Amino acid sequence: MGIYTEKRDQLIEKIKGLEKRIASDTAKKKTLEDKLKEVTRLAMAEEYNCKPKELDDIISSEHQLLERLRASGLSDEDLLELVGCKNADDDSTDSDTADGNDLSDSDNDSADSDSASTDNFSGLLYP
Repeated sequence: MGIYTEKRDQLIEKIKGLEKRIASDTAKKKTLEDKLKEVTRLAMAEEYNCKPKELDDIISSEHQLLERLRASGLSDEDLLELVGCKNADDDSTDSDTADGNDLSDSDNDSADSDSASTDNFSGLLYP
């Protein structure tokens, strides 16, 4: 039985070593993800020609304004219409059905259409 006990001990040591590596790699991954978030934030601030704190304020105020408008009963489509944008789904439906071919995908989730319509608002209030 000594052979199996020795083999078992070796496997336990390998497992412990892997667990330490996993913990170390996980910590490194978290650090890199945090750096990526910050670099992405700085890139957005640069793109909008503002300071990172100003970007935070802009995003926060746009979000609050959208929430107030939605709370007042306006839908995302109503809001897009107010700013003169057509919903991307409306454009594709018009052109797809114009030639008699219905290319709409009935399997789309409502979450997909919600995120697509809210994505159209970015940058509308603050260029």
